[in-house]
Amino acid sequence: MSLFYPTLAALVILAVFVFFIGRQNRDLLRVRAYREFLWRLIPALSTGVFIAGLPFVMDEATFDNYAPVLLVYLAGAAVLTAVMARAVAPEERHAGTAFRKGDYERAATLYEDLTERRPLPRYHSAHAASLDATGDPLRALEAAERAIKLDPKLGIAYYNRASAFAALGEKARARADLQKIFTVDSNRTLRRAATEAMEMLEKG
Repeated sequence: MSLFYPTLAALVILAVFVFFIGRQNRDLLRVRAYREFLWRLIPALSTGVFIAGLPFVMDEATFDNYAPVLLVYLAGAAVLTAVMARAVAPEERHAGTAFRKGDYERAATLYEDLTERRPLPRYHSAHAASLDATGDPLRALEAAERAIKLDPKLGIAYYNRASAFAALGEKARARADLQKIFTVDSNRTLRRAATEAMEMLEKG
């Protein structure tokens, strides 16, 4: 059985995933955090190595052990890829989990630690969101402004600063930041959230 075409198809699909991972992390390229960027590609790239190596492994298999060899190889590849994915930015993952669970105080502490060790704009922005959620818009504003200063194209930072401005009663400045989101690096979800936030400002 030839695995050339299935392997090629799998590599093409993986290349698409790598492309989208790269797009999601392009803010790291803007601030020249190349190591952080490549680190996030490691799970997908390691999967690519396993996929590319599959035909060579199966060429060594016999008719009797073909299925077991295939299963062991794929299982090993999946386990190793999962382990490597969890090893990528574990502190960031823990902070994000705390935020999603509503533990904003812990998230703010974790993101603050991250900004001290790796002052990336995305961490300052997430720190701002966490502080804003704890009811501290002044510190949230400071954190968001640090993020924007480091990366003026980071859309989520403008959203978080707008939220802090709104909490402080600065509706005009909040609206300006929400409008800015449509001219910088932002995805469809963020633009939709900005639109909804502007509508709420108008009603308020």
